[in-house]
Order: sequence, then structure tokens, then C-alpha cells
Amino acid sequence: MPFRIRLIIFLIILVWFLGIFIEFIIPYDDHFVFLLPFLHKSYSIVCHQQPEKLISVGYKHTLVCARCTGIYSGALISSFLLLVLKIKKQLNVKFLLIASIPMFADVILYSLGIYHYSKTIAFSTGILLGSVGFLYIHEGILNLIKEKKKQG
Repeated sequence: MPFRIRLIIFLIILVWFLGIFIEFIIPYDDHFVFLLPFLHKSYSIVCHQQPEKLISVGYKHTLVCARCTGIYSGALISSFLLLVLKIKKQLNVKFLLIASIPMFADVILYSLGIYHYSKTIAFSTGILLGSVGFLYIHEGILNLIKEKKKQG
């Protein structure tokens, strides 16, 4: 995949990722305050945003839960690595399934009441699945570009 396309993908993910932290950014530059309602609504489409599951520092909090923050952090890390490294290995779906096991185990164990919700565990399992999952999204984009080039 050409560098400029990898860069565009990285920048899109970076902007999305930074939006999660808009409440932390506004005190330093209030020009972004108008974005808060729009971003809050946009992120509500992809995350339940339960207040007790958001990452908080003082009165500020992320716009998505700890798990979603981890997923987007993982995607950002993978997109950056793919920006500077070229991975040509064909991915096996087993790798994605293995990476999803810790998250599913966390959700199931929490839902069954075996232990209390942990933002650290949710974030960690999210970052694992987000980083691995993005590799598959990246491969899908690469395959789509190859297919479009073949068509003309």
C-alpha cells in the first residue's frame, strides 16, 4: 500500500482518537468547545458511554469507555507501526480469534458477577483486540485497493 494511503489512514485514526479526549483538550484551547456535543453524539453511536466505565481524571473523562479507548489505542498503535513498517504476511483468522478471547472472557466474567469491572483490564483487553483487529482492517483495505486497480 502506498505510503500516502497509510498516512491518510493513520491521520484519520489519530483524529478519531484525539476526539475521545476532547474534554482534556478544551481547557488548553477553547476553540474546540463547539465540537463537544457533536463528538459526544458521534461516539455514542459506537460506545455505551456508561459514566462509571469512562476513564476519568478529575472532572474530565473520555467520550468512550475504557474498553473502547483501548480498542482505538490499539488501532492507532497498529496504524502507526504499519505506517513505518511493511508487513507482507497473510493473516490467519485464528490470530484474531485468539486476540479476542481475553476481551470476551472479561465481559463474560464481569457479566456473571465473578468480579467487578476493572478499567485497567477493559483497556488492556481492548488494546490487544484493537491492535490485532486493525491488522485485518488494514489487509481488507489493501485488498480493496488491489481489486479496484484490477478493474481499471
